[in-house]
Amino acid sequence: MARRLVAGVLPLMVAPLLAACSHAAGGSGAAHLAWVATDASVTVPGVGLTPVDMRSGMVEAKVPVGSLPSAMAFTKGGAGLLVVTQGDDTLHEIDPATRAVVRSVVVGVEPDAVAVAPGGTGGRGVALVANLDSNSVTPVDLGTWRAGAAIAVGTKPVAIAVTVTSTKSATALVVDFGSNQVTPIDVSTLQAGAPISVGLSPGAIGVASGEALVGNFGDHTLTAIDLASLQPSAAVALPVDPTGIAVTPSGAMAYITGGASIVPLTVTGLVVGTPINLPDVAEALALDAASTTVWVALQGGSLVPVSLPAGTVGHRIRLGGHPSAVVISHG
Repeated sequence: MARRLVAGVLPLMVAPLLAACSHAAGGSGAAHLAWVATDASVTVPGVGLTPVDMRSGMVEAKVPVGSLPSAMAFTKGGAGLLVVTQGDDTLHEIDPATRAVVRSVVVGVEPDAVAVAPGGTGGRGVALVANLDSNSVTPVDLGTWRAGAAIAVGTKPVAIAVTVTSTKSATALVVDFGSNQVTPIDVSTLQAGAPISVGLSPGAIGVASGEALVGNFGDHTLTAIDLASLQPSAAVALPVDPTGIAVTPSGAMAYITGGASIVPLTVTGLVVGTPINLPDVAEALALDAASTTVWVALQGGSLVPVSLPAGTVGHRIRLGGHPSAVVISHG
């Protein structure tokens, strides 16, 4: 994820969103591509996504979409790739097989994160779009592609994750960078609950077993939120200012980007591991479907694989531009 907030310092979250991974071309359900939003910056507003074949390292043709793509998520089963574009305040859906933009709808001002929640017409889901400059979340019914009434949250929402409990109820957790809090939203009612205080300038979130992990950029800490009680724990110090979090499907491990490094975190006990050095500042990260590799988009316009659990950094794949987000299909 990689964000242009704070003079371009904080990367835009892949919204390590639960239910928001990624997809590939070459047929519905293919999972061999990493999709990277490139050429995305305020001074150079890009218009495209770059698919990268993770098996060969081949960079494929750029896919045009909107203006200033800032975040991505996949619909149920990986059938569609959702993209929010800050330059035109729009949510788009791309068919990963044909690479065509098939649907678009206007949302709030400067959308900066998107996650998919259960529900919607025909069970196709609800996209929840966090709007940085209107301090709101816009719900979009993916069955009708109609935007609902904006939901007020805290100041400068920059990341969002959705968690589904064993009772099938869902809660969206919205990270409010400007007000040092996380706002919970009941997905069934689309009503915001009482805000949860976290650390300074939170900018990243990942969902593990029974808890949400919030990275606080302003004081280089991590706050865990119990998903049953929505109560935060004491902050844990990190060796980096966190900008992105990816959690393995088992919930056992999390990987946190900050500066030119990745920090492994054992979720049980919140045990911080030794940072893995990267060749450039990280702008976004995503785990592959097998959780054996984390793919990191770097500020200088490249993508690099990091093999897990050893933390071996592979060769850089040159993309150009300025990455803002990366997603990989788990569908």
